Amino acid sequence: MSIPNIITLSRLPLLFGLVVLLYLPGAWPPWVALGLLPVLYLMDWFDGYLARQIDQVTELGGVLDIAIDRVVENVLWIVFAHLGQIPLWIPLLFITRSFVVDSLRGFALAKGKSAFGMMHSRLGRFLVAGRFMRGLYGGAKAVAFCAVVLNMALAALADTPASLTAFFARAEMVLVYLSVLLCILRGLPVIFDIRALLEQTS
Repeated sequence: MSIPNIITLSRLPLLFGLVVLLYLPGAWPPWVALGLLPVLYLMDWFDGYLARQIDQVTELGGVLDIAIDRVVENVLWIVFAHLGQIPLWIPLLFITRSFVVDSLRGFALAKGKSAFGMMHSRLGRFLVAGRFMRGLYGGAKAVAFCAVVLNMALAALADTPASLTAFFARAEMVLVYLSVLLCILRGLPVIFDIRALLEQTS
């Protein structure tokens, strides 16, 4: 177990500690959770950076990184829905998309194609494999999560002006729905591009 993989796995206790904070009463727990969220995402960047710097990039590390990313994302969406911050259909959409896309990528991998190498259309490569879209999607989700927790933190303060709360509530939903839109846009090309691989193997 390499140091980068240990860092990757250590995101799990941090994630569930953050979840506990979101359920605790009082004004301070959501603010602490808000401070932990960027740390959770910085660790995701740092484990990959460290693995490249010390030449410990492994297949196990790549699998663990994707798996922990999925856990972080889906756990937070579910918790936010349970706390009434977002509609229930949003985590259901993200979970469904994760299972479908990961299953198709697993099929492609079994046929000798990488997760991004299976994309053959120009639009599909841009939306799914392009570094810009991957960064935009990850950043949109991270900012959306921070916006949801910020709203929870503001709501826990007794003296927060109603106008400020309403403004951040609107901003939160814009960011959440942007994440939903990107989720759909990056999921559909995988479904369409897998057809070429299916035709080759039929």
